[in-house]
Formats: sequence, C-alpha cells, structure tokens
Amino acid sequence: MPERRRVAAVIVVVVLTFSPRFAAGQDDRRYVGVLDRDMTPAAGAADLLTIERALADVEDRWLPPLRFDEPTPLKHALGIGYRFGKWFGLDLPQDHFLMVVGHEVFGHGARLREIGAGDIRYRFDAPIPYGGGGASTEFEGDVLVTRADVLGIDTGGIEAQNVLADRIGRQALAADALHYREAWLYLESRLDGLRYVRSVSPRSPEGHDVAAFLHDVNDECDPPACTPFIASTLKRRALLMLADPLLAYAAYGWAWSYLIRGRTSAALPMIPLPHDVRYLPALHFEMTPYGTALTTEHAIIRRQRLMSVSIGVGDTGGRRAWDLGVVATDVLRSAWLRGDVAVNVWRQPSLDAPPDFQLFTTGGLGAATVRIPIGRGAERTGVLVQIGYKSDGFVRGEQLHRGPIVRVGMTFIP
Repeated sequence: MPERRRVAAVIVVVVLTFSPRFAAGQDDRRYVGVLDRDMTPAAGAADLLTIERALADVEDRWLPPLRFDEPTPLKHALGIGYRFGKWFGLDLPQDHFLMVVGHEVFGHGARLREIGAGDIRYRFDAPIPYGGGGASTEFEGDVLVTRADVLGIDTGGIEAQNVLADRIGRQALAADALHYREAWLYLESRLDGLRYVRSVSPRSPEGHDVAAFLHDVNDECDPPACTPFIASTLKRRALLMLADPLLAYAAYGWAWSYLIRGRTSAALPMIPLPHDVRYLPALHFEMTPYGTALTTEHAIIRRQRLMSVSIGVGDTGGRRAWDLGVVATDVLRSAWLRGDVAVNVWRQPSLDAPPDFQLFTTGGLGAATVRIPIGRGAERTGVLVQIGYKSDGFVRGEQLHRGPIVRVGMTFIP
C-alpha cells in the first residue's frame, strides 16, 4: 500500500501542477489525470501522456518549433538544425524517460502491486542521450502467484508501452491530428518493444524481460502436450508489429511535418467510406500472460466518434485462445455529459492452468466512462469516472484477476 500511495501522490502533484495552466488553445488536446487501485497500465498511460503534453506546452511556449522566419535555404537549414537540437537535447530525454517510467512503474510495478508484493523499488539511469536510459524493478517478500501472474510481470513493461501507444493512436485518430511529440513517443514505444524482443539471445543478461518470458512460458511445457516457444519464432512474429500504419504516420509527423516544416502536428489520412466514415486497420503482436497474441485492430471514425474493434488469436503452446473487443468513444455526447464504453470477451487458459493440462475459461469485461464538465468557457475542467467489471483473464492494460474496475480523475479540456 505505501508504494501505491507514493505513485498516486506523485501523479496527482505533477498533473495538477502543470496541466491546467497550459491547457488552453491546444487543438482539443485533452489532459487527463486518472487514479485506480493498482495504478494499472491503463491509468498510468493517461497520466504519462498528460505529463508529456504539459511539458511540451511549456517548452513550445518558450522554444517554439518555428523560432524565426525561414524564407531562404540557409535559414531553413538553420531552422531544421534548431528543431533537431531541441528534440535531441530536450524532447528525446523527456519522452524516453516517460516511456521507461511507464515500462517499470505502470508495467512491472502494476503487476506486482496487483499481487500484493511489498517494498517495490525502481532504479533509473539517466535518459538517453545523457545516459544509458535503462531501469529496473525489484521487490521484497514472497507472494502467492499463478502462472499468469509470473508471465504478466515478465511482459508488463512492454505491455505498458503498448497501452501508451494505443492511447496516443486512438486520440490522434479521433482528432485527425498527431502532435510531433506524441508522434515520437508513439514510435519509440512501439519500436522499443520490437527491439527488445529482437534482442533476446542465449547471452541475454539477467533481468532481460523477453528471456525471462521464454524461460517462464516454457517451464513444465512438455511436448507433445505443449509446444515450447523458441526465440527465433518469437523474433519472427514480432516483425508483425511493423504492420501498423500509424508507425508510418508517426514517422512522417515527426520527421517531415515537424523537423523539416516546423509544424506542431500532422493529419492522419484514413480510408474514406460512405456516409462520412473513415477506416484504418492495423496489426499488433504481443507477449501475454498465456503466450503470444496476434490482433487486428479496426478503427472507424464518424463525426469525431471513434469505434475500435479488435479481433485477436493467441498461441498458448497448446490450444488457440481468442478475444474480441470494442472501444467506443463519445457514445453519449451532450453539453453536460460525455460517455465511452468498452466491452471485451475472450477464451483463454485459466490463470493457474499448467501448460501441459490447459483448462480454458470464457471471460468478459464491460466498462463505462463518463466525463462531466465543470464550468463554462473555452477552458473547461471535468470529472472523470469509469466503472466496470472484469473476470479472470488478460486484457491489455487491465488487471489480470477478476474484480471491479473503478477509476476516478480530472480532465482539462480546451
């Protein structure tokens, strides 16, 4: 409990210190501070993104991307150099550190908090380019855990990075604009996960998340009842993470729109469909607490309302798992209330099922989020409440074990 309170207190202080002051006039960039019991990846992603937006607003106020007119090739080259130096010296270390905090505190740390681990400690190196940029998570004491809990701790760091990227992507698609700082954070969060998977080898050091995953997922896996996971297959499957069009959009938004042209955001083209509908598919691969999963994501936008439909298939080493999910934003939209819904159903191995004798269970999640504005005018503050329930099973960003979903927070909307 003390570690949970410390995490929550730091988030509240940082969010409330920075966000309201610089919220206005940012092209519908919403600032959200959220708390839940274990500070899950879902809650942590919202808070980290708010901190990044606040830092970006402070920085852009004093060091705008277009510092001076660039009418000639020489001045344009100087402008590009200025923006690259600003990114390399200020933006890169900030965003890298936030991603690493998400990986450790809201990834590994969240899974440890869920099972009641005590004395959780974090060690952070100086962020790149000023240091190695690494980090580690440690804890004390013995805890009773299921097989899925062990694998959840192994995979929690990369999971938290994916949750952060998911949040950036969904908000950018709904707004049809991707800020240059969020473009880089999206790229780094996704590609660092790919790099981590591809780096696993027999010489991987102790504490390497992917090596630990391969060890734990294959523990007690005996052919032919269970097919062990091997590093080469995992590396090959991880390349499917590149089948995400938002990676290309993020690279364009950061490299061309920001560095070359000095713009703060870039539009996100989607496939036009009848009735003013826009559509964008994507493919995601991830390690999970039961094995690996391949998921197709289908983003559908109409009148700035986003519906994201996901269809996933999981490799457990034995039978196939599957999951279906729908996230819909602004299903309720009025002057005084806005609401989102999320629904998931899945069939996965039970949390304590051994790999050779898998017992599959069907589970589900349902949650509703309401945002209630407070006050009038261009700059509005709102209360956020999310209520739901989840059964045992893996859903990216959520608790593993069954129980209520309760999150509360504040929103700051220009």
